[in-house]
Amino acid sequence: MSLRQRCWLGVVLSVAVLVAGCASATRSDTPRHPLSVVPAPIPPDGYVVGQPTHVMLMLIADANPEVKGIGLPRGDALVIVMPAGFRRNDASPIREDSDFNMVLTKGWPQAPFRQAGQYRIFYDAATNTIGARAIEDVTTDGPNSPGIKFMHLRGATFINPAAGEYPVEVRHLGQDGKVKESWVGAISVSSGRMKARVAATNFHLGPGLNGDFQKVPPRRDAPLLLGLYLWDESGEPINRVGVAPPDPARFPRYTGGLLIQDSNNDHKLDPSVDRVVGGIIGAAPSGATGQAASSPIGTDSKLILSGEMPRSTKFPAAIGGGKAEPGLLPILFHSGDKPGLYRPTVELIGGNTYQFTIEVR
Repeated sequence: MSLRQRCWLGVVLSVAVLVAGCASATRSDTPRHPLSVVPAPIPPDGYVVGQPTHVMLMLIADANPEVKGIGLPRGDALVIVMPAGFRRNDASPIREDSDFNMVLTKGWPQAPFRQAGQYRIFYDAATNTIGARAIEDVTTDGPNSPGIKFMHLRGATFINPAAGEYPVEVRHLGQDGKVKESWVGAISVSSGRMKARVAATNFHLGPGLNGDFQKVPPRRDAPLLLGLYLWDESGEPINRVGVAPPDPARFPRYTGGLLIQDSNNDHKLDPSVDRVVGGIIGAAPSGATGQAASSPIGTDSKLILSGEMPRSTKFPAAIGGGKAEPGLLPILFHSGDKPGLYRPTVELIGGNTYQFTIEVR
């Protein structure tokens, strides 16, 4: 049987054979793009050796909602060709009509595409390939705006191999099984957790809402709180952390504020008494003044520290809606007096960073 016949048979018989037989190689004339792969926001160890794989594959690395993602016509598929070292976890079944194993997202936390009625998940053991196949047009407008940007691999579907860099490819397949375009990058597996880790979240806001990339008038509080998860090296959430004013004499790097853990539970942040765990590196239009980050104040007139902010009641109570979210740090951003982009970068000492963007106009 010819390759062309095998490809046609794959279209008729199954998605798995389609992926294995027709898309085993990318043509030299197929557009190839860089692929960024980062640890998923949750859990804190999805990038660590021997742990279930939880990563974000960024087809469009720009999370700005005004930057378009990609669409997926009916019958097309996005597939991840997993490196051979990533072992399939048989204890986690593939759920084709659920986003349990993988979810397509719009590029910011808690902004998934509706899975039911739009796409199905499939897995091919022969090629260690997992994908999402559109059962109707997945557009880049309306409820789907701005389009697909990230593929979130989750659900303990795979187990991480030994520490190292593993080449990975994402392919956009047409209905005929031909590769329309591809993205090439690497999954990094670490021998252990980071000393400290920060990751963006919108669980305090509700599904679809985004604290990042807000548009705010000058000298105003941003209407939506920024949100971050904080973890320590053991993977435990870092609670009782708030944002205090800068201390340029002791911490000149953190021009936008200090992250301080309240050591004595008095809900006051004093860098001379409490523990400084990180800070904010400010970036603003030239000559801007008045911009500031701080901890919000609750109805009891006390600062709302990490671990005290509830997950939005727009999420079901069964998954924590309305309950205090461990490790979630809320940040209130006050805009400066000049129009332009304000980009505060939040950093944990010994850990990583996350940069927000606020547009003042």
